[in-house]
Amino acid sequence: TQLFFEVLAENGLSEIAYTAMNKHSFPSFGHWIAQGATTTWEQWDGSNSRNHPMFGGALTWYYRKLAGMHADEERPGYKHIIIRPVIPDSISYASYATRTPYGDASVSWKRGDGRFYLESVVPVGSTASIYIPCSSASDMNESGVLIQDAKGVTDKGWKEGYRQLEVVSGTYRFVVD
Repeated sequence: TQLFFEVLAENGLSEIAYTAMNKHSFPSFGHWIAQGATTTWEQWDGSNSRNHPMFGGALTWYYRKLAGMHADEERPGYKHIIIRPVIPDSISYASYATRTPYGDASVSWKRGDGRFYLESVVPVGSTASIYIPCSSASDMNESGVLIQDAKGVTDKGWKEGYRQLEVVSGTYRFVVD
């Protein structure tokens, strides 16, 4: 299960990953939580170890795929951050924050009123690639400024259904109509 949820998301099946993580009947992660679990168990019924890391990989799906933040393997230690949320249809928001060697980094996104909002903090000393799901760059702005005029933002074009933006350290508020 370590990679199960992330592989689903990477293959366009984020809705199935979310449904599996949100399930509360037996057997499921939600069932464990309903039983009072604060760690992952070795077996679904709770017998044997109740602190078993082999299932822990499912939790990384929340921040690496749903919220969309992870460190770039080619520039580790959060020197370069990748933000690319994989969004199931049945969820309208997610957020994640972590402390890096360079300071606090965060991402939050939400949908509503026919718009998509993504806010991110990139700490001083870091850069980020931010992937915004949208169909047209003309419908996107950063803090009320068109992308091509936004300070610290470089538009890298389209990549796999996302607009790829490279940013320097700072706080960014993207809105897509």
